Order: sequence, then C-alpha cells, then structure tokens
Amino acid sequence: MKRFLIYSLFLGLFVAGCSSDSDSDDNEVDPTPERRTPIPDSAFEEALVARNLDDAVDGSVLTSRIEKIARLDVSNEGISDLTGIEDFTELTDLNVRENALQTLNLSSNRNLLFVWTEDNALTSLQLGSIQKIEKVGASGNQLTGLNVSEYTTLQLLNLADNNLGSIDVSTLPLPTFNEFNIEGNPLICILVSPEQLEDIPASWSKDEEDSYALDCE
Repeated sequence: MKRFLIYSLFLGLFVAGCSSDSDSDDNEVDPTPERRTPIPDSAFEEALVARNLDDAVDGSVLTSRIEKIARLDVSNEGISDLTGIEDFTELTDLNVRENALQTLNLSSNRNLLFVWTEDNALTSLQLGSIQKIEKVGASGNQLTGLNVSEYTTLQLLNLADNNLGSIDVSTLPLPTFNEFNIEGNPLICILVSPEQLEDIPASWSKDEEDSYALDCE
C-alpha cells in the first residue's frame, strides 16, 4: 500500500509537470518582427545597399538601419522618389543633388540642418524643422513657390534657376541670413525688411532687372 501511494504521488507530479510544459509552449508568443520602412524607388534602395544601409533591393529596409543616420549623400543616383526618407529621423545633412525628383517632403525630418536638392525637377519642396535648418540649396529645379518666412535660422538659400514668381525673405534676420541667390527666376520684386533694404549683403545675388522692395504689390 505504501509503495502504491508513493507511485501515485510520483505519477501525479509527472503529469502536472507535463501539463505545465504544454501550457507554457501553448502560451509562447512569436517575437515581433522588426519594423521595416518601404522604399518603392529601386534606385534609392540600390543607393542604400551600396552604402551598407540595406542588404537587398526588395522594396524595404530595416528601420533600425536608417533611423540613426545623420548624413546621407545619394546624389546623382537616378532617384525619382525619396519615399522612406521620413524614417531617417536623426538626419541632419541630406544631399540629393542631380537626381530626377519632382516632389520632396522633408516635414518629418525635424533635425535637418542642411538640404541640398540642386538640379532635380522639383515642383514641390517641403522642408523640415523651422527651428533648425541653416542651409538650403535648391537651384536648377522647377519650383514656383517656397515659403521660408518661418525659417529664421536660415544662413544660405539658393533658389537660382527656378520658376518663382515671388519670394519673401523679409522675416529672415541679418546678419544670420547672409547668402541668397535668386537669379534666373521670372520674378521682378523681392520682398525684404527695412533693415535688409538698408544694408543688402554683398553675397546676395539677383537678376539686374529685379529689385528689393518693402512692398511687392
């Protein structure tokens, strides 16, 4: 009888242990897959692969590979769509010169300091943080307008050879805003502040027929 009780107790513990292991296995949750950022433009993704930020051209990149990147130079790579750039959240310096971009939205890139978009086909450019951007190069595009009135940290703005019919730089303080090029646009009046008009920096450049004025109406 004593042996039977010991055997029964051992069997019960064994069965309970098996049941617990089974429950544990059933309750295991597969690890959450790593977040990926869609990159629909194959030329853009090829450029990321070439820079060891991605492993293959498959339409996406691991977000963890790009979210801490501070500087990205993908100039002259045949890129027409920069979708995915919004997940480069620590980006401070972006160079996309000499591509085929028609629109570029950088409104999610709130750490940008320098933006170089020269010689694309841009008709729309949305910049990032109004509190930080210092230099914007956007010459040789097809921009018809760009509102920079809130970008009071701007030091350089190159909008030469676009289709701008007007530009207002009156809110950009001197001497911080000291490099400006607006040559080769169809505008004839550049809106400035009284302080600017009194002492136009020598490094500002416009067409001869254009004028700086306090009112462009």
